[in-house]
Amino acid sequence: MAVSADRYRQQLQALLPPGIALQAEPDSELDILLSRLAGFLGEVDASAQIVLAEADPLRALKLLPEWEASLGLPDSCTVGEQTLLARQQAVVAKLTDTGGARIPRYLRIANALGYPDATINRFRDHTCELTCEDPVCEREWRFVWRLDLPSGTRLVDSTCESGCEEPIRTWGDTMLDCVIHREAPATGTVLISYGGN
Repeated sequence: MAVSADRYRQQLQALLPPGIALQAEPDSELDILLSRLAGFLGEVDASAQIVLAEADPLRALKLLPEWEASLGLPDSCTVGEQTLLARQQAVVAKLTDTGGARIPRYLRIANALGYPDATINRFRDHTCELTCEDPVCEREWRFVWRLDLPSGTRLVDSTCESGCEEPIRTWGDTMLDCVIHREAPATGTVLISYGGN
């Protein structure tokens, strides 16, 4: 809680030396000086309280642009205008992300971007111990993994009213695609399967 200008004025008056030489009588020059100093100190104290509140990026308003600049936000994966809450959440996500190339991390990213039912499928070499239904993958496929998104995932089909130049079907999520590919290990290849296909 910030200290008010009146409280600072009382403290400044209490610091004056005793005696009749420096009496802060109402409307005297000394009283006006102490009032102005107290007002300035009250503003500084209020600003310090704001800075303390802005230390939490989820509550940051004035320092949010500085938080974003120091974390490199908005980044290349940011699409369109973001709300204040989305900007604050992006800062927190960047601060709390521990990184790593583990499956739970990518599932958390997909969940945060609106795909709670996403799964990950890893490929491995085909050996004689696998069943005939398992895909035949060469050794290079051990570095490939696929993010499978549930059916009904932002698929847009062409209709009778669609133009001749429009695709028959489109799918995808630019934001998810960008974030997953940005965060994926450089040694691997990521595939994203939309609509359970």
